[in-house]
Amino acid sequence: MSVLEKFGVEIFTQHNIFERIAVDKPFRPETPAFIFIKTGTIKLKQHFRDLELSTNMFMVTDPQTVYEMISVSDDFQSRMVSYKREFISALSLKFNRLITYRYFRQQMNIGVPFEPDEMEVVWKSVNFLKYILDSQTEMTYKKEIVEHLFSVFCYQMAGIISNEDNNSMNQMSRQEEIVFIFMNDLATNHNTERTVEFYAERQFITTRHLSSVIKTITGMSASQMIALVVMNEAKVLLNSSSKPVSEVSEILGFSDQYSFSHFFKKHLKVSPSQYRNQFES
Repeated sequence: MSVLEKFGVEIFTQHNIFERIAVDKPFRPETPAFIFIKTGTIKLKQHFRDLELSTNMFMVTDPQTVYEMISVSDDFQSRMVSYKREFISALSLKFNRLITYRYFRQQMNIGVPFEPDEMEVVWKSVNFLKYILDSQTEMTYKKEIVEHLFSVFCYQMAGIISNEDNNSMNQMSRQEEIVFIFMNDLATNHNTERTVEFYAERQFITTRHLSSVIKTITGMSASQMIALVVMNEAKVLLNSSSKPVSEVSEILGFSDQYSFSHFFKKHLKVSPSQYRNQFES
C-alpha cells in the first residue's frame, strides 16, 4: 500500500517528483497537489497556457487538467504535497473551505508568489510532515499525527492567501465568473458536449456573449478551448494506455473511430496511431 493510499497524503521532492510528473509526454495528475518551488524554475504547458514557476512560488494542480513538462533548471528545488480530495474533505477544518477552494480554482495553474519568510514557514511544515510520513519508527497515533500536521499546513495556506489578497479570494468579475463556470462545465462535459451552444445555455447567456468573454479573458475562442481539452484528453489516453483507438474514440464520445481520427489529425496533423507510436519503445 502506498503512502498516499495509507495516509491520504504524500510528499515528493525534486528527487522523486518526476515519478508523478511525466517528463516526455502529456499527463494528468492522479490527485490534486500543491507544488512549491524554493529555488530554480520549472516550465509547464497546460490546457490553455504555458506556465513558468520560479523561486518562492507555488501552484495548485488538478486531476481535471492535462499538463506537459517543458523544462526544469539544474537548481530546481521543490516539494509537492499530493493528497486525496476525500482526505481533505474529511478533516474538521474551520476555515471556509468553499471560499478557499474557489480561490484556488481561480488560481489553478497559475504560479502564486510567496514572500520568502512565508515560503520558509510552509517549507518547514511540509518537511516535518514528510519526516513523519517517511519515518520507520513505530508510532501508535501516526495516522492522527499526519491528519493534524496536514490540517496545520492547510491553515497556513489559507491564512497566507487570505492575508495576501483578500479581495481576490472573495471577489470575481462577471467576466471571470463566466470563464470560471465555462471551464468547470467543460471539464465535466467535454466527452459528451462539444458545442458552444451547450455551454452558453448552461449560463443562460448567448453564444456570442460567451465567445466574446472567453476570447477577451483567454485569447482563445470557446470552440478552440473545447477542441484543445478534447485533444489533450485524447493524447493522455493514447500515450498512457494500450486501449485500441476505437475504444479511445468511444470514451471521448465520438460516433466512430473515423470521426475521432479525422478530428485528431485535423488538430495535430498526425493520426492517433502515429501519435501513439512516438511513445512505444
